Amino acid sequence: MEKKIYTLLGLTKAIEGIISKYAAKQIWVKAEIVKLNYFSHSGHCYPDLVEKRDGKIVAEIRGNIWNGHFNKINKKFQSVLNEGLSDNMTVICLASIKYHPIYGLSLNIVDIDPNYTLGELAREKAETLKKLEQEKIIDLNKKKQLPLLPKSIAVISVETSKGFMDFVNVIENNSQGYKFHYKLFPAILQGAKSVSTITKQLKQIEAFADIFDAIAIIRGGGGEIGLSSYDNYQLAKAVATCPIPVLTGIGHATNQTVTEMVSYESFITPTKIAEFLIQKFHDFASITDNNSRTVTELSNEILQKQKSGLRETARFFKTLSGQFIQNEKNKWGEIEKYLDLYARQRIGNEKAALLNLESKTKILSPENILKRGYSITRLNGKTVNKADILKPGDKIESYFADGKASSIVEEINQ
Repeated sequence: MEKKIYTLLGLTKAIEGIISKYAAKQIWVKAEIVKLNYFSHSGHCYPDLVEKRDGKIVAEIRGNIWNGHFNKINKKFQSVLNEGLSDNMTVICLASIKYHPIYGLSLNIVDIDPNYTLGELAREKAETLKKLEQEKIIDLNKKKQLPLLPKSIAVISVETSKGFMDFVNVIENNSQGYKFHYKLFPAILQGAKSVSTITKQLKQIEAFADIFDAIAIIRGGGGEIGLSSYDNYQLAKAVATCPIPVLTGIGHATNQTVTEMVSYESFITPTKIAEFLIQKFHDFASITDNNSRTVTELSNEILQKQKSGLRETARFFKTLSGQFIQNEKNKWGEIEKYLDLYARQRIGNEKAALLNLESKTKILSPENILKRGYSITRLNGKTVNKADILKPGDKIESYFADGKASSIVEEINQ
């Protein structure tokens, strides 16, 4: 049997015909735009559409959005989401299946519902909040202690972003001249990669928790889609559990993202973060100035009171000392009179006693005793007061009131 051979063009044309016949109907399809692939010169875009399950791509197809349809869709997204169609969006699109012999199978997209995309964002946000609440970590970062003077700041941003430049300008040129230290930790701030890069930088900064007083996540303005990564559970958890207070200034969106909700404090713009830090210094300076004035005023008041007290004390002591000195003078005058009288009486008494003693001494003097008929016997110049001192033959001398006599001892009677 002879083989029937089809040309490739014939085959692809046949496939195109079948698809055109049986799959020309427009249907709503849910998919994720991985990359928009917009070409500004033509106005067309060719989005890469995928479906993911558990983080893995399970289906993939190319889309076509022609210029006219793209402009209409883009305006709808600007109206509802405050930004145009872009990468990393989950959408439902009205499309028909097309097959081209060269470009293959694709979805010809004529419309996309921005409200569904908005709802998907709200669902993800709600799920993230629920998980954080169940794990009881939603308020952890808010409970961290921000130093009284937060001067060392780790900044997660892009060096060329306007938000970062605004932050630096306000910090470095504050009118009060307060000095801050900040270090930039670069990260992607939008799209799918923003979650991993911001989380990575948070972990790196945590290793220097003893150096930095706060972390500032800084990004310029954006719509709901551009900020959708900040509702991501992994990023929100990293901020909530960070041991350093996290300050967020990630855009002008009407609704707060989960990352902002769990941060220590959120601000509508990066400039507001800078103003907040400056205000902390200003508040401390105001307290210090007030305390200084209070201390000065109290010191002056105390000194004035002490001066007044010292003057009163001086006057009191001056009066008291005059009275005391006069009283002491009077006392010493009385004492002087008493001592004079006492001395005179004592001298008179002592004089009388001496005269009496003199009289007694004269009565008891040897001369007076000898005059009364007594004599003194001496042997070899020594007074004899006992008989047993003498022996027969001793030559003794007897003294009388008017002379002396020598004699020889003949006999001793005891």
